[in-house]
Amino acid sequence: MTTAVVLSHRDIAHELGPLGEWLEEGGFGVTRTYREDDPAVPAADLLVVLGSPQSVATGYCAPPGDAEIARVRAWLDSGRPYLGICFGAQVLARALGGSVTRLPSADRGWMTLAVDDPQDTALVGPWMVWHEDALIGPDRVNVRARSATAQQAISLERAWGVQFHPEVTSDSLERMAIALGAGPQEYGPSVEALDADAAAHRRRALDLFDAFWAAVNSADQNG
Repeated sequence: MTTAVVLSHRDIAHELGPLGEWLEEGGFGVTRTYREDDPAVPAADLLVVLGSPQSVATGYCAPPGDAEIARVRAWLDSGRPYLGICFGAQVLARALGGSVTRLPSADRGWMTLAVDDPQDTALVGPWMVWHEDALIGPDRVNVRARSATAQQAISLERAWGVQFHPEVTSDSLERMAIALGAGPQEYGPSVEALDADAAAHRRRALDLFDAFWAAVNSADQNG
């Protein structure tokens, strides 16, 4: 059985939505680990790191963030597949030698992204973006998608990071926003947009995860 470890908080940005569906359909045996437990990452075939209210941005990164960067760097050094979402993508950028910076204002909303490669149509969206830090991958990464303010998807070999949230549903987005202290005026329009596009968003998310796993398999075949 192919195994996956999902690292998240227990009660914030922890719901899997379409990601959980994709893992189940793919036959992954899933282990959940939680930042509150300061976990070592167990052995698995895939590591998925989800969002967080914490930061790894320059000037804002606390010791738990440094520890997570080190864990992810060790994982990447092993050559095993990695998928980072939001905070998980920022951790990936730092682990690869890139940087994360604090934006002048939070980047939130329902966004269509720009891609350079026509084969990256799965990344165009629209997607739910909810972050106040922007990742900058090192020169050696492939910047797969971007918005006006930030790199939104990067990859290197078997590792992908997406700054947006393919895993959310309208219900889980509302719960995440409330847990992060946002009010209805902040999250309401995005929840409504996602609810109106729920079926298409689910399909885009599954296509995105398929594209990630196909890239992993291609990297395996090419050595």
